Amino acid sequence: MMKVVLPILMAAALSPIPCGASPRTVPARPQVESLPIVFNQETIRGFSLLIDARTPGEKAEDALRGSPAGPVVIFFQGHAQRPDDAYEFTSRLALLSRSGMVVVPVCDTPYGSDPSLRGDNGKDAVLMEMVRFVLAREGFTVAGYRPISALSLAVGGVRLAAERDTPGTGLVAVGWSHGGILARRFAHAYPSSVDSLGQVCPAGYERWSPWKLTARFAWETLRISSKMKGHAAQTMRSGWGFTKGFAGDLFRSIPAAVTHLHPGKIARIGKDISDCTTYCDSSRFTAAHLKRIAVIFGQDDSCMNPQRQLGITDRGVVGGDDLKRFHETFFSDVCEPESRISLRVLPGTHLAPVISGDLYAGTLLSDLGQALEP
Repeated sequence: MMKVVLPILMAAALSPIPCGASPRTVPARPQVESLPIVFNQETIRGFSLLIDARTPGEKAEDALRGSPAGPVVIFFQGHAQRPDDAYEFTSRLALLSRSGMVVVPVCDTPYGSDPSLRGDNGKDAVLMEMVRFVLAREGFTVAGYRPISALSLAVGGVRLAAERDTPGTGLVAVGWSHGGILARRFAHAYPSSVDSLGQVCPAGYERWSPWKLTARFAWETLRISSKMKGHAAQTMRSGWGFTKGFAGDLFRSIPAAVTHLHPGKIARIGKDISDCTTYCDSSRFTAAHLKRIAVIFGQDDSCMNPQRQLGITDRGVVGGDDLKRFHETFFSDVCEPESRISLRVLPGTHLAPVISGDLYAGTLLSDLGQALEP
């Protein structure tokens, strides 16, 4: 018996394990890249992060296929946050998603010569070019890409050509807070490239002034600080990320104003805050082309409050009437909403994606149909 069993065991031990069998991993510390961006007759600073959790086997298969196994997740940060903020959440998106890839593009507020391309209008073009730049180095193009501006745009000194009729990879736009607005804008601007839209604790669902938004955000920050027992590290990192991003954009705007003899460039900070109040519905940003739309609010988020903004009376429970009202108010151009739109209220404050990364990332990817199958 041993003469038969022993050779089999030895052969199994010596056989190479397929690359795809190794577990996915992400770096313990994300590496953010700083890039100069030339657009609309000005140079601003961009910051990008690629979180690639794919195994060696997955990378080999993707290289042969010419695209990842699923759409690449593009994550848009909250106001003034840097790409490595909320890494507890974004790294889970990479580990649990079909593609295994997340790109986090962030840039200073555009404030160039053409006023129509300032603020988030300019970010629509800049952030896509940053995504294309990052994916091009991985050997991927963006499916269905069409530029939205005729102006020249260079990222890291490179002007990418617009590939046409190439399969490429689809994209899933995901955003947190102000990033929820950026994600919806991105999905609207590139309908042939973006498959689905995901939002967590998003802005864009209330009509309010910049001052009112700032006051609500300040109050939510104080509330989170008072409750940060057990989550002090995440709260402090998020707060420091906001401070660093806000100060960096402000300080870089001063020499830009001097260099271009354009004092108004200092006002780009105010423009960015104003853009956080953009009201998003289908009359402004179309969504009919999206396969899936998943929106998650934090039950105890006093800034982006689901009870106040959406009229959800039962805390934590979204009823059929709530979903119907949500669809008709914000996504009226989407047909068959029952199978394409999900709306949830989960435990947590505005910082919930950071503190409860597993819950929010897993739920969002499942609702978008982008969760990695076991």
